[in-house]
Amino acid sequence: MAKLKGKQLEASTLIEVLIAMVIIMVVFSIAMGLFSNVLSGGVSMRKVQIGQQMESLRRQVMESGSIEQEHLRVDSVDYQISIVKPVAPAMQLLEIRANDHGTPAGNIRFLLKMNDESKEN
Repeated sequence: MAKLKGKQLEASTLIEVLIAMVIIMVVFSIAMGLFSNVLSGGVSMRKVQIGQQMESLRRQVMESGSIEQEHLRVDSVDYQISIVKPVAPAMQLLEIRANDHGTPAGNIRFLLKMNDESKEN
């Protein structure tokens, strides 16, 4: 202890510490903004799953030749199948829209050749 009495310890002032903290906070806030943009802009597993489910629904409609259900809910995702417009007497343009908790998650448009049975209904 006798050695410390003669020497004066150097330290940072409170203002220097506060300025350093503000600079660190600004850098971290910019980094967090960039990180959240990268996460929200990337292809998530959920989007891939919704795309695969829409493709599966498209195949089912193509195989059956008609729309069995106009509204379908799978894994908390709402799928709406609708006729956009008739293209020809035996052809229709269909659209499958997906909404994930009210947010549009994707859509697919395709041509469907109608069966003779579905034209009678």
